[in-house]
Amino acid sequence: MNDGREPQAKASQGLRALSQLQKLIESIHGVEVGAQVPDFLIDAAARQRLAPLSSSDEALLVLQNGDELRVALFLDDLVLQRLSKRGAWTHERLAAFCAAAEGVSHFVYLAHRARAGRPVSQLELEAQAELDKYLCVLLQLWAAGRRSASAELRTRLFQRVQLRNGLTEAERDRYRLANALAAACARALEAKYVFTGRLEGLLREVRKLYRLSGGEKFSALAAGQMAWAA
Repeated sequence: MNDGREPQAKASQGLRALSQLQKLIESIHGVEVGAQVPDFLIDAAARQRLAPLSSSDEALLVLQNGDELRVALFLDDLVLQRLSKRGAWTHERLAAFCAAAEGVSHFVYLAHRARAGRPVSQLELEAQAELDKYLCVLLQLWAAGRRSASAELRTRLFQRVQLRNGLTEAERDRYRLANALAAACARALEAKYVFTGRLEGLLREVRKLYRLSGGEKFSALAAGQMAWAA
């Protein structure tokens, strides 16, 4: 007999995990946006109605009308279920965690910029989210004594990438560039801070980067790639 408590418990666990993920991203970057991600979640029917061409795993929906900014976040139920799992980083768990981290990163970054009255581009959102996925998993590995797994993590996140079907050419170009910028930055951070065990230095660096915007931010991200190419 199922009294309905098991699905409710799973949903509650997913929302708690989502709140913890938001706290992790805010802690990494030294920000606090006030708004809580779970309060802005929408279901699959709303996503299909409002943004039918968006990803069926994760999508941040944004509508700006003058000074008013409306935001909603969609995460697939399976993503939320797997987000609350603990243990080994299986392919399924990593994929779900990264989908959630991407959505939460978009939300926090947009909220942070909006509170400061600063603009943000789609490329900035995507590049920051790509880097945040790496940082969120890296710090959990680091806490477990496994920071040496950083190189393998970079490979899985930035090299084994498959873009979803239905994207326009401009969207594909933007995602590829965001991936390349974050990969370059992750590699430079790894060499400078991760392998040497300098956690405080890593956090100082990514917090400075977080507060840059536009060309300044892209130049800082790409600097890792240029340094390694030299």
